[in-house]
Amino acid sequence: MASANLKVKSGNKIDIMLDGAIVGGAQSIDMQDDYAPEPASGIGDIHVTEYVPTMARHNIHLTNMVLKATGRLSAATQNGDGALQGLVFDIMVTEKEGGTVRKYTKCSYAQGSLEVRKHAILSASATFNALDASGSGG
Repeated sequence: MASANLKVKSGNKIDIMLDGAIVGGAQSIDMQDDYAPEPASGIGDIHVTEYVPTMARHNIHLTNMVLKATGRLSAATQNGDGALQGLVFDIMVTEKEGGTVRKYTKCSYAQGSLEVRKHAILSASATFNALDASGSGG
């Protein structure tokens, strides 16, 4: 009797959504969480007693194929005037079966690039900063 592979999460079962819309042609997404832990120790003692989180930083790097219909990532800022608008949105990675893998809220576009190579599909990369994250990631 045939059955589906359900033990491992796979990239072929994932949807990436920017502000509720699935990103077409997404090639990769790299999500990083950094809590900037600082070592804590007492006067006269060089041994660290604990690491204290000091700042939560959530960075998302997304690469996708440039589609003719959109031209670039829909959330990418076009110029300095667009950056000054301060638009924020959510980025969510979900399983096609319905579960949320990771959700980042109030994301701001930080930087991006467009890559053009001979005999290749154009690709756009963007980095976003998020105010908060949720989901187990696995």
